[in-house]
Amino acid sequence: MSVASVAPLPLASGFNLRDFGGHAIRDARHVRRGMLYRSGTMALLTDADAQALRTLGIRAICDLRRPGERQEEPTSWHGPDVDYYCRDYSETSGVLTEILRADNATADDLHAAMIGIYRTIATDHADSYRAMFRQMLEGRLPILINCAAGKDRTGVGAMLILAALDVPRETILRDYLATNDHADWTWRLAQNDSRLARALRQRADVVTPVLRAEAAYLDALFETLEARHGGVDGYLRETLGVDADARAALRAALLTL
Repeated sequence: MSVASVAPLPLASGFNLRDFGGHAIRDARHVRRGMLYRSGTMALLTDADAQALRTLGIRAICDLRRPGERQEEPTSWHGPDVDYYCRDYSETSGVLTEILRADNATADDLHAAMIGIYRTIATDHADSYRAMFRQMLEGRLPILINCAAGKDRTGVGAMLILAALDVPRETILRDYLATNDHADWTWRLAQNDSRLARALRQRADVVTPVLRAEAAYLDALFETLEARHGGVDGYLRETLGVDADARAALRAALLTL
């Protein structure tokens, strides 16, 4: 199977913001470009960046962040015609600063913590992923999904969309790992004095597992979905309500030759 090159957007202050279409599925079709976008925080966008995003015709945003994250870095570039979804919750899976609360944590500790996150993230954020699919099935396309880093909560959301479209697992993994090429953490953490920024300055070698996308993390997610739901298809159907008819509708909207 061919793998589409990742399509970052030419924005001055976007963080890990890119089109994740273009991938080949298991027949001759491809995921459409210009329909699926993923991002980290969008609070740092310049006025020109915001205008560039508005020209893409995005009709839905699924913001996977907690209330405090949204308050600190609000998303405000979109107009009232965009269906903006967010959810108030207290679960910490995928929230990078929560992983750094132990001052004496080692790199191995943080790597293990990330594995643990990927074993719980599909359960913790099922309501948000359900809403994400509902937006698409109601015709709210193009859609943009985001969290703070655009890596974990967003990475799982993108995986679920691509899996529903029958994109092969190895292709999904490559799309997920593309964060390591497109998330400029040095620039991002220089924008404020967050817990994560301080940790990077003081303990860069220890913090690295938190900042990177790793195959082991996504493997933990797949293993968990296999054990609990018989695989991604079972999770989509049983937990998110994305059945065969819904998947057919998504493929009709999002696949092209």
